[in-house]
Amino acid sequence: MVSADLIAWLRRLIAESTQTPYTDQNLSDLIEASACIDTEGRLPDHDDWVATYDVWAVASDIWMEKSAMIADEYDFSADGGSFDRSQKVQNALKMASYCKSRSKGLSQQLKQYPKETYSLDDAEE
Repeated sequence: MVSADLIAWLRRLIAESTQTPYTDQNLSDLIEASACIDTEGRLPDHDDWVATYDVWAVASDIWMEKSAMIADEYDFSADGGSFDRSQKVQNALKMASYCKSRSKGLSQQLKQYPKETYSLDDAEE
């Protein structure tokens, strides 16, 4: 179960303080879907897994979704005024990029065990 504090933090990241269009249950489901390896290297299906989520990746996905919802807005001028509505799309894409840059990496470093050692004598043979 995702904590209310984690949902509130995600709401601040995505600038959505109300339940519209994202309910707490929607956000909780998205957060749970982002479960990842904990600090001890345990997968989410492990019995001793410590709840670890990539909330930054969830925020990035939501910002991308928000940019798609407003992508059809266009700039126009009327009655001496200029309306640059495309700035909303640019801002949403910038926020998606920023959040993605803060998200967890999707790769793992593999380490050989036991560590092999070589000596100069082995190289001469």
